[in-house]
Formats: sequence, C-alpha cells, structure tokens
Amino acid sequence: MKNQKREEFPFLPALFTLTNALFGFLSLVFCFQGRYAWSALWIFMAAITDSLDGIVARFLDRQSEFGVQLDSLVDAFSFGAATAMLLYFWGLAAVHTAGVFFGFVFLASAILRLARYNVLQKTQKSRKHYVGLTAPSGALFLVSFVFLHPQPLLERWQAFVLALAIVVVSFLMVSKVRYPNLLYFEPRRKISLISALLVAILIAGFVFYTRLFLFVFFSFNLLLGPGAYFFQIFKIKRRNRLTQKNLSNDSAIH
Repeated sequence: MKNQKREEFPFLPALFTLTNALFGFLSLVFCFQGRYAWSALWIFMAAITDSLDGIVARFLDRQSEFGVQLDSLVDAFSFGAATAMLLYFWGLAAVHTAGVFFGFVFLASAILRLARYNVLQKTQKSRKHYVGLTAPSGALFLVSFVFLHPQPLLERWQAFVLALAIVVVSFLMVSKVRYPNLLYFEPRRKISLISALLVAILIAGFVFYTRLFLFVFFSFNLLLGPGAYFFQIFKIKRRNRLTQKNLSNDSAIH
C-alpha cells in the first residue's frame, strides 16, 4: 500500500469543472421554479467555466486522465441532463410524451458525443478541430432560444419546431462532421488588426445585443461544420471537372 503511486489531483482545473456542475444544478433549480431565463443563464455560465477549466489545465500543464473524465461527467450533467430538462419544461411539455422522447434524444446524443470524445482525445494530436458538434455548443444553441423567448411555449406547433431543432443538433453531435475549435489559440501568437477589430465587434455585440448576439453566434457555430463540409465537396467536384476538362483538351490536341 505504501509503495502505490498517489494519484495527483489537479485542484484549480477541477475547481472550474465543479463550478460548472454547480451552475448546472442552479439551472435545474431555476427551471423547476419556472424561471427559464435564469435557468438558461446558468447554462451559459456553466459553458464559460467549462471552457476555462481546459485552458487553465493546459496553461498550468496540469492535464490528466482524472480531469478528462471529471469534465465529461460534469458536461453530461450540465449540457445533457440540465439542458434537456430546461428544454422539456420550457418548450416540449406542450406535446407531453413526445416532449419527453425528444428531450431524451438530446440527452442521449450529448452523452454519446462526450463518450466518443473521451476515446478520441487519447489519440488526437491537434485540438484545432472536433469530430461532431460539441455537447456544450449544441446545448448553447438550443438554450439561446430560451433567451430570445423566455416565456414557455404553449402551442403544439412551436414544440414540434423545437423538437426538429433538437433532432438536427443531436444528429450533428453524433455525426463525423468536423468542427473548428473556436477556443483554440496560441497565447504567444500575434494577431492582425482585422482580427483585433473582429474581436472588438463581437464584444460590442455581446454587450449591447446580448440575446440576439448569442443566438446568431451559436447558430453560426452550428452551421460552420456542415458549411465547411459542403464547401469541401464543392471544391473536390470542381477540381475533378477541371481535371477532366484538361484531359479532354489534351486528348483533342493529340
């Protein structure tokens, strides 16, 4: 027993991760009280601490298997269970059993996405891209609806529109569509004036038009993967057409 190696506990990154869990729990509390805007706010706060734990772990060189597993467990709670409950009580309750079904579809997809990440991250060399929409990104896209319209959805057609959005997000989470990691950056890398201006515009948009900005930003993030995928297909087809045209021209000359 004395010779066994004591496992290190990355305190500071774990503190951010557990704060993520706290915010997920607060989201559930406010959701059950019918205060859906506050519930959505705590999901966004959970996302901030979720991004910080990884940044802090890399900055302090305190990455560990323990941290990876803890992060995924907490993400499954905050961006899976808590988000699914918010979506159900705010927007899916109008369709009763069908609402429960679609809420579970999102929860299951988020858990599967997180489990796949745990497997892939062991062999993934670069953090510039992810395979599939991340669970926090999917949750934040759907939760941004609550910010735009905090009043619960009462019409069945509204609930089915939300259910359709859940199906799309769930598919993208378990898909193999590549998404850029928007939080990836090199601390020592210099940025251009255009990049600095873009960051300033994003900050101003967040400050002055918070609700609309969050919806537009996470909608853009959602479409980045499919957009890049179809653009790549277009480039390949165009290259093939040009190659075939050049070959035809060469044959005609000879």
